[in-house]
Amino acid sequence: MAEVLLGVSGGIAAYKAVDVLRILQRRGHAVSVVMTRNATRFVGETTFASLSGRPVGVDLFGMPQEPGYDHLDFARRADVMLVCPASANTLARMAAGLGDGLLATSFLAFEGPVVAAPAMNTKMWENPAVVENLATLARRGVHIVPPESGLLADGDVGMGRLAEPAVICDRTEAALGVSTELSGRRVLITAGGTREPIDAVRYVGNSSSGRMAWAIADAARARGAEVTVIAANVGLPRRGDVTYVDAPTAAGMHAACLEAFPHCDLLVMAAAVADYRPVDAAAGKLDKSAAAAMEIRLERTEDILTDLASRRSGQALVGFAAEAGAAGLERARAKRARKGVDIVVHNDISAPGVGFGSADNAITIIGPGDAETHLERRSKRACAEAILDRAGTLLR
Repeated sequence: MAEVLLGVSGGIAAYKAVDVLRILQRRGHAVSVVMTRNATRFVGETTFASLSGRPVGVDLFGMPQEPGYDHLDFARRADVMLVCPASANTLARMAAGLGDGLLATSFLAFEGPVVAAPAMNTKMWENPAVVENLATLARRGVHIVPPESGLLADGDVGMGRLAEPAVICDRTEAALGVSTELSGRRVLITAGGTREPIDAVRYVGNSSSGRMAWAIADAARARGAEVTVIAANVGLPRRGDVTYVDAPTAAGMHAACLEAFPHCDLLVMAAAVADYRPVDAAAGKLDKSAAAAMEIRLERTEDILTDLASRRSGQALVGFAAEAGAAGLERARAKRARKGVDIVVHNDISAPGVGFGSADNAITIIGPGDAETHLERRSKRACAEAILDRAGTLLR
């Protein structure tokens, strides 16, 4: 993935740059941060250093008596530079070509695509000087992510509110040349693990966190798709430009899928749907003191993917097979044939450091046709990109 240089300038919206950093990381990118001295009055450099895992640049001259070219070093290793928030002051310096700080000199030394996300009061945003500076930067090829209209920090309502972090990240990836091959396509993704109630408190469930599905949703959205996620008990942050439907049980997920499936072009069934559920769920909480042991009769849940495969009319279908052990890959191959889907993604949940709840995964993409690709351990976002690369061939 990409090396992103995030430049944070002084403004109340600086705190949202933290969200931008985290979203870029979740999408598989590495982020280095440079800040203006005024930016540190809003968010401390320690925050960005802790989250990025890298030193944060603030001072142009670095440590006294130590020769250094931090502005060149930051610029050399980056693939894209994102200035967020871009204050009126920083925009003016960028347009004038001033080199009076680390962020400004890093911008001058950087030769790749630059994205700027301005944020300021409406009166400042509409000032002719700011308008002219933005036009100058745009003519020079800087990608401007315009602010939104809304409630501002000082209580005013108007244009100048920083764009949503997910939108800024989308535009940053677009500047990198990330594929937009899914533009106009509708992608339906299931996520998380269903919980089948035993009583009002207890349930039969699994350990799926939804992270893999969330990564696929991020990647599909970045490629221009209209994304709907049917989520079972997922506690991860949600994007403003993705539609979410909560379906905590297998039956609820089945119903939600039946409603949404006819309208999608691609289904990615990444949820861990419980195979069994209690036959008779108690309305209240069962009294554990009533008996020394508890017996629960289970019945099979609906096979959602097989049912949807039987109903499809041109959709591409991707299933997942979370298996344990050496025989899991063969079971995944058999699952693809049995369920009648185009692609099955196999992951060995017994392998250390990957699978449920982790940030990384190691997968084998089976299909379409006889194609089969194994990917060693990498971020779930990187896995998501590979899955969509393969699924995209079906849509083309």
